[in-house]
Amino acid sequence: MRARVISIYLASRGPSGVVFALRPTAFATRPRPTRPRSSTRTRTCFPSSTLHPSHTISTRLLTSSSSEGNGCPLPFETLPYRGAEVRLQPRQGNHNDDQFLKKLQGALDYWTENEYTSAWLHIPSSRAGLVELLTPTTVDETGSGSKNNASSLLRELSFDLHHVNTTESTIVLKKWLRPNSEDKVPPFATHQVGCAGFVLSDDNEILLVREWSGPPSNRTPTKQWKLPGGLLDAGESFEEAACREVVEETGVQSEFESVLAFWHRHGLVFGKSDFYFVCLLRPTSKEIDIDPVEVSAAKWMPLEQFLTTQDHPLIHHVLEKAYELGKDDEGNLDVALEKIRNSNGRIHPTVEMIEGDVQFGHRREPFLTYTGSVATT
Repeated sequence: MRARVISIYLASRGPSGVVFALRPTAFATRPRPTRPRSSTRTRTCFPSSTLHPSHTISTRLLTSSSSEGNGCPLPFETLPYRGAEVRLQPRQGNHNDDQFLKKLQGALDYWTENEYTSAWLHIPSSRAGLVELLTPTTVDETGSGSKNNASSLLRELSFDLHHVNTTESTIVLKKWLRPNSEDKVPPFATHQVGCAGFVLSDDNEILLVREWSGPPSNRTPTKQWKLPGGLLDAGESFEEAACREVVEETGVQSEFESVLAFWHRHGLVFGKSDFYFVCLLRPTSKEIDIDPVEVSAAKWMPLEQFLTTQDHPLIHHVLEKAYELGKDDEGNLDVALEKIRNSNGRIHPTVEMIEGDVQFGHRREPFLTYTGSVATT
């Protein structure tokens, strides 16, 4: 087999290098939970320690620092790429914000002298008044005396709003500490990540679903059959997400085999971009038990029937590029249909991305990595 490395890592880089936006919901590793029978599904939440370390959204190497013995007035943690992170406690009684601001000024001096690149503040929503004080749009340029001195201090302390962490109910502020060099911190969460399950049975039937259209009070089934799928939960691998989405929507249990294709598109809601991965799954059962809240119907369809009756562009793309089951130069499907009929059991893709691991150093768990492989006969 010939292979070509495609770097797809299932781990984030912390606040200084966030790339993907995932749904902020915990999900357990194997064994996968079965879908509840009620229309309102629940998912058991597990502490992050139960997740594979290379999958968790907060994976990073942290060096704990404190104000004791290092000259920094504030306790902080060192992030990758020389970031300094401070997590404030929720408001309990009378917090002295003025005292915190004085310590913050000393901490900024310490981090600058020790060549840190960025400073990060995680401010609980109960102390949101600090956000008003520290973001530059609130700095008062008028006035005199002590008021002017306070404005000068706040200009020195000014941070940028980076993102809101809805899971922890915190507002995250960022300050670049190298004024003579370009700010290298990317904006938060530029992408959402989803996946679909391409569930192919041993007798070459593909699992398809129909969604709903219209308001809940007057919804109708959509006309197009599609692959079951959805967004990844925080900490999930493609394997976990694809198998979970399939069993949630259709009740069919399956096993992950590989990644067949993915798209990259832009201009979605809130200006975000989207990665969507199609995962090849092998069913371990064929009994369908749909979730009527998410889908209106599900069925197994022979590949021959799909090729001749359906028009879903993503599925046709996968069949053409990964399985060589497309139309010929004259627009006919005769060759593709003959290939299916003459197959000895389940057909195999001619190109796919196989799951593997990449290890960085000895302290980190390996990262799941997907490598393109071309089958040879």
